[in-house]
Amino acid sequence: MMFNRLGIIVFSVLLLSAAACFAQSNNPNTLNLKPGVTVKLRASGTGATSYQWFRNGEPIAGATAQDYVVNSAGKYTVITFSLGGCSSDLSEEMEVVMESVISADVSIVKRSESRPVMNTEVFKYNLLVRNNGLGMATNLQVKDDLPENLTFVSVDPTVVGTASYNEQTKTVSWAIPSLANGSFVELIINVRSMKPGNVVNSATVKIDEIDPDPSNNISVDTKEITGLKIPNVFTPNGDGKNETFFIERLDFYSENQLTIINRWGSTVYEKKGYLNDWTANGLVDGTYFYVIKVKTASAQWQEFKGYVTVMR
Repeated sequence: MMFNRLGIIVFSVLLLSAAACFAQSNNPNTLNLKPGVTVKLRASGTGATSYQWFRNGEPIAGATAQDYVVNSAGKYTVITFSLGGCSSDLSEEMEVVMESVISADVSIVKRSESRPVMNTEVFKYNLLVRNNGLGMATNLQVKDDLPENLTFVSVDPTVVGTASYNEQTKTVSWAIPSLANGSFVELIINVRSMKPGNVVNSATVKIDEIDPDPSNNISVDTKEITGLKIPNVFTPNGDGKNETFFIERLDFYSENQLTIINRWGSTVYEKKGYLNDWTANGLVDGTYFYVIKVKTASAQWQEFKGYVTVMR
């Protein structure tokens, strides 16, 4: 075997004569290749007019030329044929071994605040990018495309990389130069909800290296935005203003229930399917405790508790 100036590996298969039907070949060899790299094997033999290449002892379909390009591991051999139809012995093996590359497995986790968030309220998303190993991750590119029902407010300063926002595409981009094995970085994005309901938002991360587990390169968060705006006081005094305990956007929910409790813990009002019509009739002025339950878009009951003052 020898290398020529073009980097082609040449099998030294010598066909002595067409009549002898005999050949001798090089000693066994091993070649280490990095993933994605190809190498050309070339058979040479006196009087050879055609060839057949083999991988792991099996003939390779269509590999009948003098050259054969290899890009996968295996033990490669070749037979040459003379014009008279005689074949050489099988050449010695050229074993191609694909080198393992130490890659970086990066992951991203996107989480919204756990607290209840009302419509038009600003809340935060946390993006956490981690390098699970084993190698260094370089040129990390994080993308977060905001859905229509969110508006961008700001990003908190980050100690690693550069974050920016594109108003045309509604995309938050975060460029991280490198991330060592076992390290993680975080970014806080501040957004404002535009309407009640579920907000589904995803973020992705990419690196220059081959990532062995692309399944953790995307993270999806679902946040439920409540539309309720609950007053802390109302004045049922007959002047036509602020006469009832009016809960804004209650009609966004298919089902609701309101319970009013006085200072002694007694229930003084309870209504399923509340229609914003409680006037505290028959009750004295003062502060009352309320429990409001609404059925969300995901068919789960969400509960709100607080105090409201009746002032005539």
